[in-house]
Parts: sequence; structure tokens; C-alpha cells
Amino acid sequence: MKANLSALLFISSFFCFLLFSAQSCKKETAANTNNNNQSNNQNNNNNNNSTSDSTYGGETTNQALKILVISDLNSAYGSTTYETEVGAVMNKISEIQPDIVLCGGDMVAGQDNSLSDTQVRSMWSAFDVSVRKKVTDLGIPFGFTVGNHDASPSYSRDRTLAQEYWTTSGHGTHLTMVDSTNYPFYYSYIENNVFIVSWDAAGPTIPSPMKTWLQDQMASSVAQHTRLQILLGHLPLYPIVTAKNNSGEVLPDADNLRDFLLNTGIDLYISGHQHAYYPAHKQGLQLLNLGALGSGPRVLMNSSQVNPIKTYTVIDVPVNDPSNFTYNTYQPSSSFQLFDQTTLPTSITGFNGFVTRRDIAE
Repeated sequence: MKANLSALLFISSFFCFLLFSAQSCKKETAANTNNNNQSNNQNNNNNNNSTSDSTYGGETTNQALKILVISDLNSAYGSTTYETEVGAVMNKISEIQPDIVLCGGDMVAGQDNSLSDTQVRSMWSAFDVSVRKKVTDLGIPFGFTVGNHDASPSYSRDRTLAQEYWTTSGHGTHLTMVDSTNYPFYYSYIENNVFIVSWDAAGPTIPSPMKTWLQDQMASSVAQHTRLQILLGHLPLYPIVTAKNNSGEVLPDADNLRDFLLNTGIDLYISGHQHAYYPAHKQGLQLLNLGALGSGPRVLMNSSQVNPIKTYTVIDVPVNDPSNFTYNTYQPSSSFQLFDQTTLPTSITGFNGFVTRRDIAE
């Protein structure tokens, strides 16, 4: 009888032990799941919130970076087709093999109040098929800045529809965002440990809040640990063509703005709008003026050039000494011939100052 009682007590104790262990395991599993969910949520927040201290995956690794830069792709107002050169460059991307593509603006041909909402949306749909998807379908990140024909500050309808396009699901860019709070007008991202900022230079003013935002971006721990800092905007600081040699076609107070950009830590300012290629520098700031791929290329001031040319540029950033980046510029209409920059004027003087060709000492 005692033996039977002892056996029953042992079996009862054993089942209690099993029940307790199961409950403990369940609690531990739930706790681990909750911790993992919190960790995943934090990682997602780090990728979406402004200036976080996350490592952004492999983007903080120092690797050679090849940047394909294009600009001013549009044709006539309301056009839903693109020039032959635009298509030619898009079809050559897989051969160029860039790590990222940057566009200097004027992706569509808006800034015309006679266009209906349907027409503006149709232009963005055409851009999506002809340009964006050609890049992102290859898994290549696509960064851009809005131009005056995309989202002029004076055309609120255009800005609304540009924002509608870029924030609609399915119109992704593959960018590793640092701050997308004000996307698509101004935002920051990182590629191969190069910090890139797109700001809203679609008009000839830069609002103070955006300048403050840029200062904050450049002072962030993310930017401070990168090896090169690039700013992308549509309007340049200084004019380089006669048709755009006035105050409405460049950013205001160019010399002071140049000092501001240098003081924030910007190494290179890339711009479009002038429709002519000119690699320049001005007292320490590198200035890359992009040629147009779309309609209306222009001839530089102070130039012996007779016919305007359409161009695109490839920037190569080396692993070591990243400030020693190089440009190679090509003419798609001339069998992708390499452009000889030594044929360009050694300097160009406009109404608000002069710039010097990049390879010429000031």
C-alpha cells in the first residue's frame, strides 16, 4: 500500500513538473517573440526616421561607387514621349552598370496651367514606364530632385500631382533613406557610404527651414561618418548659358550660398536646368552642371561651340581618397562618344559671378 502511494505521489509530482516547464517555455517564447518584434520595428524605424544612428546595412561600407547622372529629360509641354537620346541611355544602363542613378530634375513637362490633371498624370505615367522602371527593374537605386517643370513652387497643382506620383505604392526607388520626412521634395539617403541629399531647388529661392534641415542632416551622425557628401538640386548657383543668365534661373545670393554649403560639409553640388554640361569649381565647392538629354540643349557662354550637345555623365568615386572622384561624360547621339572637357571654356562669367573649369586652378 505504501509502495502504491509512493508511486502515485511520484507520478503526480512528475506531471506537475511537466506542466510548470511547459508554461515557463511558453512565457519565454512569447517574451523572445516580443523582443524580436520590437527589434524589427526599431530597425524599420531606423530606416525611415530622420538621422538615426543605424548602420543602414551594408551602405556604410567603403566601396567604389559609380553614379550615372542624367537631367532635363522632358520634351514639349504636356509631352508623354521622350527624345531618342533618353531611350538610348535607358537601354544602356545594364551596360554602364551604375550603383545608383541620379536625375537633376525636369522629368516631365509641366509648369503650364492649360494642362489638365489627367494630362499631368499621363506625363508621370509615361515617365514611369520610360525612365523609372528602366532603372528600378534592374534593382538599381534611383535618386532625383524635382525641377521647375515637375513641381515649380509657383504651381501648386503640379506639386500635388508630383507628390501623388512619388508616394503612390509601386513607384519605388530602392534608395536607402536616411530622412524621407519631406519626400519627394527634399530628403537624404546613403549609398556605399556616400551621403546624398536631394533638396527642392525647383525655383529661385531656398526657404530658411530647408536650409536648417540641411544643416541638421549634415550634422547628423550618419552624415558625419560618411566619406563624401553630395547635394542634388535643379537650379545651379551660377549661370553658364546666355538664355539662363538672369536671377530667375539660378539660386539667390550665390556666393553666400556657396559658403553656406561648404560650411555644412557639402563636397559636390549637382544641378540641371541650364541644359549644358560644364564641370566647375568655385573656392572649394565642386559644381557639376548637367547637360540635357531631352529637348533644348544649349551652348555655353564664352564658348566657341557651334552646336549644342546632349550628354550624360558617369561619376566614379574611388574607395580610397573619395574626394578625388572623376567625371566621364558621353554624347548618346554620337555613338556614345566620350566628351573631351578640355574643349570647354576655362571659365564662364555670368551676371552674379564666374566659375572655373574643374581641371583649371582658380
